[in-house]
Amino acid sequence: PPRAAPIRDYPPNYILFLNNLPEETTEMISSMLFNEFPGFKEVLTVPGIFNITFAESENGRQAGAARNSCPCFKSAPKVIFLKCNP
Repeated sequence: PPRAAPIRDYPPNYILFLNNLPEETTEMISSMLFNEFPGFKEVLTVPGIFNITFAESENGRQAGAARNSCPCFKSAPKVIFLKCNP
């Protein structure tokens, strides 16, 4: 089978893309995790796909702080900035 293209990390913006989450991760768990960070707005999930979540903050600085501060992101899930066109 063809190999998937690697996921690129983009410059900071207000949406984080979380991939490779554990199957038991729910929208509520993700919201509780991000709620501790200033500027957190909401978590968006893809119905029927458990391992992908989007976390929205007020701005890229706050999203970056959440991405870099959470110890659970250091090893397990892949957390990158999502590319957003103005």
